[in-house]
Amino acid sequence: MKWSPTGWGARIVEGEREYSLPVEKWGPKDEAMVAMKDNPRLVPVTKVPGFKELVPYHRVVSVTPAAPGWTVQADRFGPFPGFSTPIAAWVMDGEGLFWPVIGVSEPGDGGPHRPSPDGEVWLRPHWSSGNKIIAPDA
Repeated sequence: MKWSPTGWGARIVEGEREYSLPVEKWGPKDEAMVAMKDNPRLVPVTKVPGFKELVPYHRVVSVTPAAPGWTVQADRFGPFPGFSTPIAAWVMDGEGLFWPVIGVSEPGDGGPHRPSPDGEVWLRPHWSSGNKIIAPDA
């Protein structure tokens, strides 16, 4: 699941490596502007080596903090254990759907994003068909 403020990303192909960058905004001549990984400024996507095409992303419309007590409960995924973790915020996309934001770690073992046992996290919208959103006890 990829997100950007515009609802678009740029597909980049460099040799065998393929990745995408979020389109952060539209420039004065309606060109897609992206932030280069090695340069903290916005540039027109047509200046990015390997740019192929624009691809749809989820568009971030709004973010609101979650009330205490909301959690995501994920079922076991193959060999990876299930987990339960607090929801930090909600992201509303361009279609009016809300997505839970949780703290996860980069899965070094090829598994799904999930809370890190060592506490190292970054926040990201998270959803999977095996997840349940659990409301706080009333």
